[in-house]
Amino acid sequence: MGANSKPNPHQVLNLVATATDLQWVSKNTAILVVHGIGNQLPLETIDQFGRGLIQQYRAEYREGFSISHKIVSKKSDDNGVWFDNALRLQKDDSEYFIDIYEYYWADYTEDKASWKDLNTWLQGVVNGAEKFYKRNGQIGEQYKDKSPFFDTKTGKFKVGIYRFFMSVVSKVFLFIDMIWRIIIWLISLIPFLGKFADSLLQSYADTIVHDLTNILGDVAVYNVVDPKSKFYGVRRKILDGAVKAIKYLVERPADDDFDLQAVVDKVKENKLGLNTVEKSALDEELELELRCQHLFYSSVVIAGHSLGSQVAYDAINKINLLVNEGELLNYDKNALCKFGDEEHAHMLSEQLCGFITFGCPLDKIVFFLRENVSDNEYLRQQFLDNYHGFKQRPLNTANSEKTNKKYMRLPCNMEKRLDAIKWRNYYDSKDYISGGLDYYTKLTNIDCRFKAGTFGFTHSYYWDCPRFYADIIDNFLV
Repeated sequence: MGANSKPNPHQVLNLVATATDLQWVSKNTAILVVHGIGNQLPLETIDQFGRGLIQQYRAEYREGFSISHKIVSKKSDDNGVWFDNALRLQKDDSEYFIDIYEYYWADYTEDKASWKDLNTWLQGVVNGAEKFYKRNGQIGEQYKDKSPFFDTKTGKFKVGIYRFFMSVVSKVFLFIDMIWRIIIWLISLIPFLGKFADSLLQSYADTIVHDLTNILGDVAVYNVVDPKSKFYGVRRKILDGAVKAIKYLVERPADDDFDLQAVVDKVKENKLGLNTVEKSALDEELELELRCQHLFYSSVVIAGHSLGSQVAYDAINKINLLVNEGELLNYDKNALCKFGDEEHAHMLSEQLCGFITFGCPLDKIVFFLRENVSDNEYLRQQFLDNYHGFKQRPLNTANSEKTNKKYMRLPCNMEKRLDAIKWRNYYDSKDYISGGLDYYTKLTNIDCRFKAGTFGFTHSYYWDCPRFYADIIDNFLV
């Protein structure tokens, strides 16, 4: 087995998380929390995550710990100003602090997908998955996928169970709709009360269907891959917003009066009409000005719950692309920071240094929702692989020089600048959306082993788990 095929380590949360002797941060730190599916409200995510950390720090530092509400002004797309909210955590005897932000995107997907849209999308997922189940089975065997579709002893792909599951899933919306219609019809036949009960149930059904459609619609809308889809623009807005949120934290200078974008734009404007020597002199002037600046946040951590972990993952991929193209204002194309003196220069992965996923469906998204590309389109497949390459293992080993005579390797000039980011993935066996991540590398899977009943569903348990926050503090807030 090659180094890139080595399974990710698994740890048990209760065995690794220490709830005492917590360390305080040694640098100013920002945490961006990205919510998942559901009826999310603005500031709800920052409240949930913030309360979890506060509980840990208050128990450790008691009166020596304080919190405050920080209002941060940001430029909008139309050059106006809008205000973001941050929760600041401080320890009285330390100059360093933790700022917690949230990225709220639920309003982008609200009421965008209908019940019919969801059924159409699901049929497409089933048909697409069926076409390449053999390939998915192969990568699952190679990377020791621990889902029910693989034999726990041999690691072999269970084709029969997979096909049965996909067959059932493809009928789920139609089945639910049919059963509910039958129930309402039967109740309508009851003398005297039938029509009244029918009206109430129909109203109740519409509410339930609306809520369920919005929850499932989040997944359907964000996972479109066809630019011609009516949902593709929504997906772009969600992702672009996440990228902007990360960029702000990474680029923010310690001096809030220093307008980094304005300085860079002014240099670009002044270059017009200059010769090569004059342009070089202007670049040196800009470099000296940037060297006098320092980072507001020396440490930036991204945390994503549920579908928010996919949004965060895609945003980190986009950040990697931006730094490669020199589009991060305070980093060069080699991901070396332009702020501060050269002696203490650091890489982007030393600032954007942590990735937390909990209730994360990324492996399931790879297995079921990854774009279906035929083997003869080996160039297109490599373009997609290069673009989505953050810590992702090779997923198309069945289409290579050994298996496809026409195959040619397509080298890419984009470097993976962020693979050094520390990544811890928290999951639970009764959180059926999440799971250990096998199709990504250089991360640690944390089994939370929540206590729940036989039919329990633990997808939201992370928010209220003290040891979850203790482990985050131990590994990311030092």
